[in-house]
Amino acid sequence: MPNAQIRSVKSTEGVNRPKRLPSKMRRLGLSLLAVIVLGVIVFLLVPSPIEPVKWLAPTAPSLEETGPWKLNNKLSAAQLVTDAPKSPEFITFDKDGQLFTGDSDGKIYKVPFDAEGNPQKAQVFADTKGTPNGLKFDANGNLIVTDIKKGLLSINPSGSIEVLANQVDGKPIYLANELDIAKDGSIYFSDTSNYGRVTFREIAENKPHGRLLKYDPMTKQSTVLLEGLYFANGVALSADEDFVLVAESYHYQLTRYWLKGSKKGTSDIFSNNLAGFPDNITRDEQGRFWVGIFTTRLSFVDQMHSNPWLAGIMAKLPESLLSGASAPAKHGLAAEFSPQGELIGSWHDPEGSLFGITTAASHNGYLYIGTAPGGSLGVHRVLLTK
Repeated sequence: MPNAQIRSVKSTEGVNRPKRLPSKMRRLGLSLLAVIVLGVIVFLLVPSPIEPVKWLAPTAPSLEETGPWKLNNKLSAAQLVTDAPKSPEFITFDKDGQLFTGDSDGKIYKVPFDAEGNPQKAQVFADTKGTPNGLKFDANGNLIVTDIKKGLLSINPSGSIEVLANQVDGKPIYLANELDIAKDGSIYFSDTSNYGRVTFREIAENKPHGRLLKYDPMTKQSTVLLEGLYFANGVALSADEDFVLVAESYHYQLTRYWLKGSKKGTSDIFSNNLAGFPDNITRDEQGRFWVGIFTTRLSFVDQMHSNPWLAGIMAKLPESLLSGASAPAKHGLAAEFSPQGELIGSWHDPEGSLFGITTAASHNGYLYIGTAPGGSLGVHRVLLTK
């Protein structure tokens, strides 16, 4: 019996048994878990900085099926015009056909073309010390600029800058964004949001903070034409100037404000349920409207709109995380509309070499493409042959 017991003891030698963590490490792990759980509880209990409004966004149009939004590669062969401006938000041309565009650092560039239409080296035309977005030449050759930091500006041919308006009705113009100029010199422009900056929290909140404004060069006064817009963005007059369009980026629609006729002073929807966030609007010689789509629809944003609790939670996150979550999809997209609001066609770069598109401007047989921070860099163009 004693020998048997000895053999039994020996047979268990060398067997691996699970090792228990030292008590100090266990306590540390439990403490860390408790801190995390407590942090989550506090995060959930802290009031949200916004009170979101529920919105059931319409189902996004398919980019794969037949129809005007059908996927293609019309923008994939884009040619670089200049990379001097990194984020050329808007594009316009002077009477000599020179291209003008601004950059987010305040500089406005001029790009001449040779006799064959080839772009030459970009030159700095002016520096607003702000962020110039919309640009358009008036009848006197002055470049009228909407600068999101400075307001409505006029820059004469020598580059001198004058502030036309930075207030309306005694209140600030918070974020002057885009513009168009009527034949009588009246300037129609958007005041994007009284947030005064682009922030994901405004998307999550889903409340209208934007306005459409008019500047009268005779009285030198600005007036509010339309308010309660969901991120007022691009602006364009119709060929007959009987209405002006303004893009409501956060509701995927173009709104029409009537300037003449029986509907004067009223507004309606020109086109809705776009396949992305509309940015700037330009009008070509045929009276058609071109719209840059900064990003295709973001499914999580539409889902968030249907759930105010989730939107409120999202708004608590650091702005750096929110901005990353709402970065533009790497899919270039621009849309063409008839004067009546019918979607004629769409232009894509599904490969994402060209993306974050803000402007599509038709000029001399080319479609010129501008972008904003977060998108691809530089001014590009593609032939308008379809």
